[in-house]
Amino acid sequence: MKTSLICLFLIIVSASLKSQGVIRGPYMQTPTHNSIIFKWRTNQNTSTKVWFGTDSTNLNQVSSINNNVTDHTLTLTGLTPNTTYFYAVGNNSGILAGQTGNHRFKTNPLPGAETPVRIWAIGDFGKGNAGQINVKNSYVNYAGTKHTDVWMWLGDNVYDDGKDTEYQSKVFAYNGFSDIFSWLPFWPTPGNHDYNEIWAQSSFLGIPYSNLPLQNHVGPYYDIVDVPKQAEAGGYPSQLEVFYSFDYGNIHFLSLNSEVYDIANTNNGINQMKAWLIQDLQQNDKLFTIAYFHQPPYSKGSHNSDDIYELAMTKMREKIIPELENFDIDLVVCGHSHVFERSYLISGHYGFSPSFDIPTMMKNGTNGNFTQGNAYIKDTLNNNDEGTVYVVCGNSGSSETAPALNHPVMAYTDGGSNAYGSFVMDVKKNRLDGKYLKVDGTIGNEFTILKKNLVLSSINNQVLCQGDSINIQANYKGGSDSLKYEWLPTNYNTNSVYIKSNSITTYTLKVTDLLTGQIDSKTFNVTIIPSPTITAVNDTLFTQQGYAYQWYFNGNSISGATNYYYAPSQSGNYSVELIQSSCSNMSPILPYISLGINEFETGFSIYPNPVKTKLYIKNDLINNWKTIEVTNVEGKILLSDKLKPTTTEINFSNYAAGIYFINLSNSTKNQQFKVVKE
Repeated sequence: MKTSLICLFLIIVSASLKSQGVIRGPYMQTPTHNSIIFKWRTNQNTSTKVWFGTDSTNLNQVSSINNNVTDHTLTLTGLTPNTTYFYAVGNNSGILAGQTGNHRFKTNPLPGAETPVRIWAIGDFGKGNAGQINVKNSYVNYAGTKHTDVWMWLGDNVYDDGKDTEYQSKVFAYNGFSDIFSWLPFWPTPGNHDYNEIWAQSSFLGIPYSNLPLQNHVGPYYDIVDVPKQAEAGGYPSQLEVFYSFDYGNIHFLSLNSEVYDIANTNNGINQMKAWLIQDLQQNDKLFTIAYFHQPPYSKGSHNSDDIYELAMTKMREKIIPELENFDIDLVVCGHSHVFERSYLISGHYGFSPSFDIPTMMKNGTNGNFTQGNAYIKDTLNNNDEGTVYVVCGNSGSSETAPALNHPVMAYTDGGSNAYGSFVMDVKKNRLDGKYLKVDGTIGNEFTILKKNLVLSSINNQVLCQGDSINIQANYKGGSDSLKYEWLPTNYNTNSVYIKSNSITTYTLKVTDLLTGQIDSKTFNVTIIPSPTITAVNDTLFTQQGYAYQWYFNGNSISGATNYYYAPSQSGNYSVELIQSSCSNMSPILPYISLGINEFETGFSIYPNPVKTKLYIKNDLINNWKTIEVTNVEGKILLSDKLKPTTTEINFSNYAAGIYFINLSNSTKNQQFKVVKE
């Protein structure tokens, strides 16, 4: 009987698991270097559980919530940066989806890391048609095994009204498109079609864009996404999901919202977004900055930015674009218009297309093609407006039969009934490449933005012992993969050099970024410590000046003997060591015989020697010295006076410690004596 009950229980559990299923996702949101959010929908209320690990066959870590819901959200934390994980989702009863090689994610690198980044952007894709699938497939084939780091949604992510059922049937469960969600998180911005359900709660005479407070922007779009409101992924907190920012590597992203415009023209929403935008960009220190939102400031596709009823496009151009350009933003990517358009490098155009003034607003009128030598080159200062490239990519599932495509800011356009495509960006070091990937897999247009960001580190002055050499390395930040090194006055052209010199030499390292033409240089000196020599002058030993010293007697250091001269008090073998930085050179040994200076002739003496305060000279009865001079080792006369016939007192208390010379003379001869002041 007991066995029968157990079998019945297992049958019931098995039937329950079979009836449970994941009907949306799983998909991922807000990836960072150490966290990620999982979301999925089940057909029954269940608990929430995620299994994960770095081996697809061993998901040895688990996170769960004992809730009872159909829409599941779970955040994994404590992950390792820049690491590929595999996962499965389910509930306390078991796994419902995942545990395959395609159920994976890769954590971001550490914030600010200089790492290659692949970005994919699609706009107006959620039609549930073949064009949407073909655009996805063209990118998957183009990317191959290369990891996609950032997937941007440019708005109108589903048609026609942003209903939950439309997201389900045309995006998450649409066969041929849905498989991408298992391995690629997305960073969304909403469009006007996503907002139809949101505005419906506050329309004015049936017209959307009413003045709805931003905190009341709710609906299916906001139920689906889970974006960082508190700067969890970098940037500045927006406190809202309506707009937000995040970082990946050395790129800053701004997901703005063109749908905050209201028909009453109060500007409340757009001014709130503008205030946050300024705060965000003031703290931004990333090399590249990319903004994206739905309704573009410039277009002549399925939407004409000159049309008077294109109020949101006009408001973004007039209110938001000036602030972006004030911070020298690099790239603005939008959708809405069902074509592909790409501008020149421009700035300052905030009116309708006839007001575009080439002399003042065209920063670079070339095609921006790197291989043709036309890359757009900028510096790294965010307060120096050098121009922005504007991209419209609203044809990732939508198209327009006969668009005008004649906006004067555009360097390239593509449109027509079958003109589908997406926008791909690759960032490596100081280079951003933008490519229009057409649905047939070809590149329709490409451009490059380069940044002059090379900064050489200072090189310390070096000290070498004579005959030694040193390896000097060029240390720097920024720059491209194409750098030219010049070590002057040598002819070395590598990133490091061995320097060996026999004299003091000034060197200059000059580095040129061959892609941007930027040059930076640093100068440094190499000082050579010579092998010291000793000379004896008037019973004093001297060596080269300008270094630190240590004198030795019979191989032992002499305490306090640290000047470039030394007065021996006894006979023996003397040597001196020259010391500077890490170099020390020892002189050859000099045998020395002391003559003594206290008693030179009977009845004559100079004492005490060494002297501290008072020096006494007992005159020589034979020579009868008349005058005295006291000089230092440089020959400067410190005292000149008459000598007394008996004993003369000289005050040495104000003299510095060192060697001094006493010069005595009379009418027929003179003689010099050495004293040491302690």
